[in-house]
Amino acid sequence: MRVRRVAEKASGSGTGTVDGPGRMNALDRALALLSARGAAPMLVGHVLDFPAGAFTLDELRGRVAERVPGLEALGVVADAGARSWTRVPPPEAGAHVREERVDGRLAEATDAFLGAPLPARPAPGWDLLMLTCRTEQVRRLCFRIDHAVADGVGTAHLVAALLADEPVAGPYPYLPPGSGRASRAWLRASPFERFPEHETVPPGCGAVPSGAAALAYADVPDGELRAVASRWDAGVNDVYLTAVAGALAAFQRRQAGQVHDLRVVMPMSVRTREARLAPGNAALPAMLRLPCTAAGPRERLEAVVAQTRAHKASGLREGGWRTLLRMPPRFLHRSTERARFRLAASHIGIHGDYRVLGASPIATSVFGLNSPGMLGYFSLTRTASTARLAVVHDRSHPAATDLPALWVKALTELSEHVA
Repeated sequence: MRVRRVAEKASGSGTGTVDGPGRMNALDRALALLSARGAAPMLVGHVLDFPAGAFTLDELRGRVAERVPGLEALGVVADAGARSWTRVPPPEAGAHVREERVDGRLAEATDAFLGAPLPARPAPGWDLLMLTCRTEQVRRLCFRIDHAVADGVGTAHLVAALLADEPVAGPYPYLPPGSGRASRAWLRASPFERFPEHETVPPGCGAVPSGAAALAYADVPDGELRAVASRWDAGVNDVYLTAVAGALAAFQRRQAGQVHDLRVVMPMSVRTREARLAPGNAALPAMLRLPCTAAGPRERLEAVVAQTRAHKASGLREGGWRTLLRMPPRFLHRSTERARFRLAASHIGIHGDYRVLGASPIATSVFGLNSPGMLGYFSLTRTASTARLAVVHDRSHPAATDLPALWVKALTELSEHVA
């Protein structure tokens, strides 16, 4: 069945429409500056694993060629210093979609793709690589796009619109609250504030970042994650972040024999249903203190829940987003370039029956290691059956490959602990 996709009018995200190039918001413009001046590409992407032999390169290119004309975000670029998107010639599927056979080298090929340059102008800044690995019985799709053109939630919607056989609900849309709800709390604890190093860098992670990224991950049944959340009368996001805190606590003990609470930046989406396929960023970076020093799983969960509920009740997301959009792009660029936060954590749920050319994904994950000096990016990406905890980390810290397994162990401890 052919599924027609058209670019949709943006609403509340500062992005454009299919009728014109559209205006970039302050965050888009700041990220465009960072991409233009940085040594490494500023990008965001998704990795989707399918069973080996699920589809062919020609089938994939045919699907992309059919869908790309209706997706505005895949036909624009963000020029540094510009205020509006720049349209570019329609991309050729053959140039943007390729295949590599990587028997025995799936992890290495994925890591290499993370740091490779995006397609250069006049082509739009996105690409799609199919890694075929017979030894691991996996066909992996790696999609990347310039971060100035799409954030994590926007990329999830774009990938589904580009590849899925039938419309996929994707991440839940942001529902703006009623008028009069606002807060300046974001300014008092934004990612651009200075924090003591022991609050942002785990003990034992003082090595200078190399700028090269590596991906590690672990899978759990999504039903198991939801069962733990139900048992504790908490949200899945709270359980996820509590397990991240537990994993980082164990990691610190192993690496340095001491534990500190750590601050992570957490993207909070403000992308509405109407803007789900529009180009641009619609996510507010908010800070969260991970209670690594808490006595046990219960205490960690209680501390996380208290913070996330305070975020929701305060109007921080709404007021913070309006404040961020009023900031000068060059200030945002300089603040991000200084890398005052070193760890990030995101959570994206992909809802609906996701099938690509007849095949269902085994699991999917988000990757991003975009700001200079970043040490690690935790992401939880959930499909109908599988939740994948992925950690994109700087290669100067090889021990970080243990973090997904430590997260699973922390989740098990929370599951077994008496509620």
